[in-house]
Parts: sequence; C-alpha cells; structure tokens
Amino acid sequence: MSSEHFVVPRPKKSTLPPQPKKRKRTAAIEEISFDFDARADYLTGFHKRKVERMKRAQAENEKKAKEERIIQRKQLREERTQELKEHVAAVDAILAESKNPFLDHEESGEDGEWDGIKEEAPAEPIDHEEEYIDEDRFTTVTVEEVGVTKDGLHTAAEDEELELEAKKKAEAAAKAAKEAKANPKKQWPKKEKKKPFRYESKVERKIGRAKQKSSNKKQASARRGDD
Repeated sequence: MSSEHFVVPRPKKSTLPPQPKKRKRTAAIEEISFDFDARADYLTGFHKRKVERMKRAQAENEKKAKEERIIQRKQLREERTQELKEHVAAVDAILAESKNPFLDHEESGEDGEWDGIKEEAPAEPIDHEEEYIDEDRFTTVTVEEVGVTKDGLHTAAEDEELELEAKKKAEAAAKAAKEAKANPKKQWPKKEKKKPFRYESKVERKIGRAKQKSSNKKQASARRGDD
C-alpha cells in the first residue's frame, strides 16, 4: 500500500457529557427594606424644595443685576473720563488764550479792524460739591476756600462766624462797662474762709495730752517755787 492512499483516521468522540460552563456568582440579596424616612422626607419636602428653588433663582437674579450695574458703572466712568478730557482741553485752550490776549486781535487784524477784548468765560465757583461713583462706592467731594493761620485752616464761613462772635462779645463788654459806669455797685469786703473742722486722730490726741501734762507740771512746779 502506497502512502498516497493513506487516510488519516477521525478523532474519536468522547462518550462523556460536555462540562458545564462556569457562571459568575452573584451575591444573593438577603433582605429588601423600605426606607420610611426617605419617603417621609420626599412627601413633606415640597415646600422646602420650592424655597430652595426660589433662593437659587433670587441668587441668579442678583448676580445678573450686579453684572448689569458693573457694566453701567463702567460706561459711566468712560463717559466721565471723556467729559474730563474735554474739560481739560477747554481749560488748556482758555489758558493759552489768557497767555496771549492779543492773539485773536493779531489773527483778525489782517483787515485792519479791532473787535475789542473778548470777555472771558466766568470761572467756576470755588465752593462747590462734586460726586464720584465707583463700583460699590459713592463719594461726595466738597471744595471750599480756606485760609491758613497759626491756629490751622479756616474756611470762609468759619472766619465769618468767628468775626461775628468776636463782634458780639465786644459789644456785650462795651455795654456792660457802660452800665457799670452808670450804676456803680457797692463793693462788700471779702469774708475770710473758715477752716474746715477736722477730728484729731488717736496719735494726735495722745501727743496733745502729753503736752498738757507737761505744761501742768511746769505750772505746778512754778507755783511751788513761788511759795
């Protein structure tokens, strides 16, 4: 028999039954319990949850309002900055004109006519108040004219009050002197002040008794000598 006609035998099937597949072991549920506290919390917590939702909405609204206020204040600061720049430019122009009062006359004097001296714009009052608004602050600045003396700084209103008070005092003193001159009062002699009464201490009484005894002895011995 040649090798070309050799047939490989088929493997024999096992007569044993196939082994069962291993299943994953799951933990057995020992007990199912009902949470009465969670149920009661859910049933009685509708108002509480509603209040929490309202608080969250209120906090969000406040946050949005704060952001809007910040934006408005930023715009206001930008507007004030622009106004300040324009004011500074106007002041610089006025100062430049005040340094050269005949500049306009020279420029307009090409035709040989003089329009006269132009009136300057009225200066801003010294005593005034200005308001400044920042993100969370509101500040009012009061500008007043003050005078410097050795006693410190004094405003014009304080100086006027001091002058008025001094004037009133001088008038009152002059009036009192005039009345005293017209109706002189009798001057009574001053009474001497009495010394305050004070109790002697135990030591002072003991010393006083000793002095009294010694003086009595001296007087008795003097009388005996005379006899």
